[in-house]
Amino acid sequence: MIGTTTHGTRHVQSGVCQAQQVTDALASKGIPPNLKAYVCTEVFNAERPILYVTRPDGDWCFLCGEEHPQDASAYRVVGINHPVSGDPTLEDVLDLGVNEEAERSAVGGQWTRSAF
Repeated sequence: MIGTTTHGTRHVQSGVCQAQQVTDALASKGIPPNLKAYVCTEVFNAERPILYVTRPDGDWCFLCGEEHPQDASAYRVVGINHPVSGDPTLEDVLDLGVNEEAERSAVGGQWTRSAF
């Protein structure tokens, strides 16, 4: 029983530490952790990784990179801390400007940036 409690405590402490790191990464860029961000349903359902990040008109979008209909049903609204906490490599693109995008071929891969 004690081992389970200790393990559970370590797990909770680890999650708190990771959440603090994400909050710190966002804060260092001046981004509030509850800022609205859009994700495609495949990312939301953890069916595909985030391979494309874009900021049309300043909105943050974390997408799988596949084609999606221009329909609200293909997207979900989340706090920006959710995609970033799920994939710390997204911290590399938290400096994207308005109307910029970044794409990669795989998680951990090199981001290719461009303006649109």
